[in-house]
Amino acid sequence: MQTQSPNFEVCELTIYDLEWFVEVAAINMLTDELKRPELINKDNLYRLADLGVQMGTAFVVKKNGFNVGALGALKVPNVYNPEITTLAEFFWYVLPEYRNTRAGLLLLKAFDKKAKEVADEATLSTLPSSQLNVASLEKKGFSLQEFGFRKEYGEIEWPH
Repeated sequence: MQTQSPNFEVCELTIYDLEWFVEVAAINMLTDELKRPELINKDNLYRLADLGVQMGTAFVVKKNGFNVGALGALKVPNVYNPEITTLAEFFWYVLPEYRNTRAGLLLLKAFDKKAKEVADEATLSTLPSSQLNVASLEKKGFSLQEFGFRKEYGEIEWPH
């Protein structure tokens, strides 16, 4: 799958982009966006990225041949009814200097197109600090359905 816009190209993640996907995009998302560096487990991040490659459900957006963003999703059974297949986004990151461009939208379109092909539903996880425009997502057929809350119990060991 390949989607193009002037100077931008979205394609399915391949093994050639795995290192950038994990070492730049995933780690920046976890540290800069989520503020959760304790979640960095490179072995697992590479495993998730590799699953996205195998399923064809992870994407990179390039500008003039250089990676500027990524979206990772996995095809999973719905937690309440496993007969319903969900394409669940777990990772969406665009380099800060490309956030006011079409890069994020092109990733969303690739995700949405893939979801229509392989799943009964699609879910996006967003952060309260996210720069996503809820009205824009709603225009594209997504609806705000749930809120997530988090409470910490003790200190979590951060990787060294």
